[in-house]
Amino acid sequence: PPSFPSGGAPRSAGRRAPAVDALMSLSPTSRGSARPRAAPPSALRAANGDGPGSGPAEIDGRVYTPLDRPLLAAVDAVSLVVFAAVGRSSHSPDGALDPGAVLVTALPFVVAWLSLSPLTGVYSPDDRDENFLSEVASKVAGGWAASVPVGIALRGAIKGYVPPMPFVLVTLISTLVILVASRLLFSIVEDFFVELVN
Repeated sequence: PPSFPSGGAPRSAGRRAPAVDALMSLSPTSRGSARPRAAPPSALRAANGDGPGSGPAEIDGRVYTPLDRPLLAAVDAVSLVVFAAVGRSSHSPDGALDPGAVLVTALPFVVAWLSLSPLTGVYSPDDRDENFLSEVASKVAGGWAASVPVGIALRGAIKGYVPPMPFVLVTLISTLVILVASRLLFSIVEDFFVELVN
């Protein structure tokens, strides 16, 4: 079967990109029959008789990795580096950044996010329907809930101490916000160029 950008279906001429429509109206509008939503990874595993977290998230009979969407994987990695840079800057007396320290801080989170992605399904094709905003947030939240705690644990192991609770809370909140925002921006730009070439 033919393949389409980001695993989506072909867009009809004259229709705005789903990400643009979603931003223009936070509440879904009725424009005819909506495309069926893709089943979440947990539901697909359950249909195969597997329990939650028992194996890779299979969508359409396959497992998706960062290699399937390398540009999006790079955006995620940069987002986590931005998180580390903001954190390091806030702890610097003069706001200066040490690139080496930033990369060391970001590395556990990047490794956790990318290595767990086959289980979390964050690089599976997007379900671009009228609930696009919630779809992006839901996919990111699934990866965030599994990967960021592992990243925190890895950083604690590297530093040789248990991370303090304020660091844990700030990390959980800020990584979720940054990852969702960067993915929404990526989707808007991606849709713009897809519409441009179509």
